[in-house]
Amino acid sequence: MATFSIPEYRVHVDQLQPGVFIKLDGAWFNHPFLFNKFKIKSQEQINTLRDSGVTEVICVPAKSDKLPRPMPADAQPKAEAVVKKKPDAATERMWQVKKERIEKLKQKREEIKRCEEKYAKSIAAVPGMLTGVMTGSGEAVQNAQALVSDMADVFLSERDAIVHLMDTKATDEGLYYHSLNVSVLCLMIGKACGLPAEELKAVGVGAMFHDVGKNRIEKKILRNPHPTKAELQLIHMHPKYGLELAAKAGGFTDPSLAVIFQHHERLDGTGYPSRLSGTKIHVGARIAAIADIYDNLVNNPDQQKAVTPHQAMSFMFAKLKTKLDMQIFANFIRCLGIYPPGTLVQLSNEVLGMVIAVNQKNPLKPSLLIYDPEIPKEEAIIFDMEEDPDLQVVKSIHPGQLPPEIFAYLNPRSKVTYYMDHANEDSAK
Repeated sequence: MATFSIPEYRVHVDQLQPGVFIKLDGAWFNHPFLFNKFKIKSQEQINTLRDSGVTEVICVPAKSDKLPRPMPADAQPKAEAVVKKKPDAATERMWQVKKERIEKLKQKREEIKRCEEKYAKSIAAVPGMLTGVMTGSGEAVQNAQALVSDMADVFLSERDAIVHLMDTKATDEGLYYHSLNVSVLCLMIGKACGLPAEELKAVGVGAMFHDVGKNRIEKKILRNPHPTKAELQLIHMHPKYGLELAAKAGGFTDPSLAVIFQHHERLDGTGYPSRLSGTKIHVGARIAAIADIYDNLVNNPDQQKAVTPHQAMSFMFAKLKTKLDMQIFANFIRCLGIYPPGTLVQLSNEVLGMVIAVNQKNPLKPSLLIYDPEIPKEEAIIFDMEEDPDLQVVKSIHPGQLPPEIFAYLNPRSKVTYYMDHANEDSAK
């Protein structure tokens, strides 16, 4: 690919040729192209620009394979270039595709709204379940099993499962969000690992209560960023406390109990409370360890220490290879992709966006919320990357690197929480 160190400049549409990267003025709805920035691939696209009444565009030499053709000094813009012509068949097809995308956009928003409503009901139920187990309530365990069973059925269904980024209101009760998040992630990973349905649901229930033992420890100790040795020993008791509470409540199966008791064990034997290693650690607990660490990294109570979902994945892969089951971790990456929901990214056409959902059938082509100052935030474009195979993610971006106006538009979540739903029948096709 050629590179041209020339500033951006305006050119007439008649100067364009395949290989020129351009920016369009005006709103997204005023032309049939998917983006306002793209590389010209064919003469057909140039004809479509003319048919749409576009006379000038901005050339971006640094992203172009070729520069625009020079305009002869005595040449005048063609009269028909400044007037919208009756679109040819190719342009009509593009407009039709764009109309279908706008319709899909509406469906996507409905899908997200439906998922957020389900999530709100689930998160509202979590406090009662955790409190119930603390008091030895078997009913709380049954309620949790019913909730987790419903969540697991989404992953077990024949229809595609979509993992969505939820727009939650941050509260001090991080344990409730953490419990549900880890449960959702465990169900997703467990399904990818091929766990049978009943074991999958049991692991999900254990994940929901994996930190219930922390309720026996003073909050000021749990929140202390620099615990003393004695406090750390007490914190390390929470798996044992959790197991005792679960046994008292009754109704937990062995896989659920293993997750509660072993989720801090590590493959190399350096974990706690029993320093188990390798396959002596239950597969459900090995799954929960990955989900637990990931969620703690992206949702660190100290926002200065929280990392992006992409950074969390990279850290776990680079630094925890000896401590985590890397076969299970590979399934985790396959489920969420290398840019999980919540990741801010820049695409190869310079467009900025935030990953808001991944389809379990194609996690490397997620759905993005696109930044476009020409479009109101409430009507922001949601783009499925599988619609344009040539577009790639160039890099992930830390929220702190965003200009204030883009930060406000994309609204990166201070709390990264996930929930799942079936893909819309039409959008899944």
